[in-house]
Amino acid sequence: MKRMKVIIIGLIVVAALVALAMIPGGSKQTFSVSSEFELVPIIELPKIGPFDFSINKAVVYLWLTTAVITIFALIINRVLHARPGKFQTVIEGLYALAHDGITGSVMKIGLRSWFPYIGAAFFFILINNVVGLIPLPFGEHNQLAFYAATGNLNVTIVLALFTFVFTHYAGIKQKGLGGYLKSWDIKSSPPGIRQFIYVMEIISEVFRLVSLSVRLFANMLAGHVLIAVFFTVALVFQSYLAASVLQVASSAIYLFEIFVAFIQAFIFAILSAVYIEGAMEEGH
Repeated sequence: MKRMKVIIIGLIVVAALVALAMIPGGSKQTFSVSSEFELVPIIELPKIGPFDFSINKAVVYLWLTTAVITIFALIINRVLHARPGKFQTVIEGLYALAHDGITGSVMKIGLRSWFPYIGAAFFFILINNVVGLIPLPFGEHNQLAFYAATGNLNVTIVLALFTFVFTHYAGIKQKGLGGYLKSWDIKSSPPGIRQFIYVMEIISEVFRLVSLSVRLFANMLAGHVLIAVFFTVALVFQSYLAASVLQVASSAIYLFEIFVAFIQAFIFAILSAVYIEGAMEEGH
């Protein structure tokens, strides 16, 4: 009996696939993947020197993220109870992850001082990434599309700059300017190598800024490009069968992007904690 059910289901699936292959694909449409990532001004504002203050979709997504965080903060503040429900349990779990799993696992000296920044960076990037997975009418011709502000290099550079500045501020505050600069000098190294290591230490500080910004930008951009490419390929083939197969594939990529959204926020936050703690340690 079970075998017969499997055979019947298999025949239904094959018949559905054949039907999808036989149905005409409809009129041709054009879709440009690159245009989905162009920042066309929604509200044009005057430029001040090299700075363009026009409102584009990256700005709108940042506003949406700020609004979501504000609304959640207000809701959480009103629903906190001694005996937590499911919603409060999830929020407390995320808070514990940010405080103990990220900041507390790395920082010993500056846990209390720097958790507000590390936690804020984690939640801000996480919400940005998640909002980017919600289809909103900011695509080409105002169609529903996916876009993440963290998929814009300008945004990730600014986020990385916060960590860069706070890292050196924490080091200077802990050791003083002279002591902080001297901490890069490994006196036990032989002459020549010692100066080389000092220069490499300076270069590595700059590359930390680059790696933080590019890693987040590249990972968030790649997933959204893949989803857009699969959609474009469906239009090119003009086939309901191809569109169905590609839809399944894009759904799998979408689910994976939810994981990427979380893990990239985690990586940015924990690296920020590592850099700040390292600047304050005596062995830096």
